[in-house]
Amino acid sequence: MSLKEKLQEDLKNAMKAKDSVKLEVVRSVVTGIKNLEVQKMGEADDNDVLQVIKQEVKRRREAIEMYQKAGRTDLLEQEKAELSVLESYLPPLMSEEEIRQVVRSHIEKLQPKSMKERGKIMGSLMQELKGKADGNTVGSILDEELEKLFGGG
Repeated sequence: MSLKEKLQEDLKNAMKAKDSVKLEVVRSVVTGIKNLEVQKMGEADDNDVLQVIKQEVKRRREAIEMYQKAGRTDLLEQEKAELSVLESYLPPLMSEEEIRQVVRSHIEKLQPKSMKERGKIMGSLMQELKGKADGNTVGSILDEELEKLFGGG
């Protein structure tokens, strides 16, 4: 079953169960997929569906941040609930130790001469880890590993 089919099935189940949070979230993702298909003039595959879900996740995280700053706990809880539903469709992210192993192997393979080559290594890492790891986590682990090699300079 494709991710798109799973979303369609979950949409029906959320309607039957009268789960308003899940219904609203899944409906917004399905709408995003339909918009993408119109734009693309073709069927959306699982990668396209994941991109739509990630956009929705990003939107929710930004809203959560804004509501926290504004002290709007009522809206904050709604966004957190929606984020939780969205995250259930995403593949699990790699652990920090798994990321650290990939970072070390890239450093070994690319043999950087100084901290100035961080960008090149980061680009290579993100090509491999796209969708599997958070970019900020990868960046901080890369910085730690380069710091060990070059001592910050």
